[in-house]
Amino acid sequence: MKKIPWDIIGIIGGAAGVIIAVRAVLKAGGLGSIYIAIALVVVFGGMGYFLYKFLWQPKFNTRRLQMEGIPARAKIVEVHETNISVNQNPQYRLVLEIKNNGGQVYNTACKTIVSRLRKVYFQPGKEINIKIDPRNEKNVIVDVG
Repeated sequence: MKKIPWDIIGIIGGAAGVIIAVRAVLKAGGLGSIYIAIALVVVFGGMGYFLYKFLWQPKFNTRRLQMEGIPARAKIVEVHETNISVNQNPQYRLVLEIKNNGGQVYNTACKTIVSRLRKVYFQPGKEINIKIDPRNEKNVIVDVG
């Protein structure tokens, strides 16, 4: 069964709502209401941009890397709490040491939600499975699969 992409449907629905609202304002108030229409576009467009940038883009990136990412191993160098938790599981910012195919070692960082039961696996010096973006080797996610 194919999963319904509710996030995409929400983006399209929000854009359609703004277009309909602007059209209704212009039709009801004539050209004098152009400033209200511009304000609608600026306010809701700005909200849409921030929602995309900080909420949906990381989700899309994670989904893409889960499918297209190159599997690898990384050593945890540093672990920092971000003071964010999801279902009482903390989010950590991990600084990782990765060896690429050319044998060069480089550091990068990623954020991940860690179950309180699996916290012992995310300590400095431990190795974890990751997925590396084929287009940008600094873009990685923790492979929980």
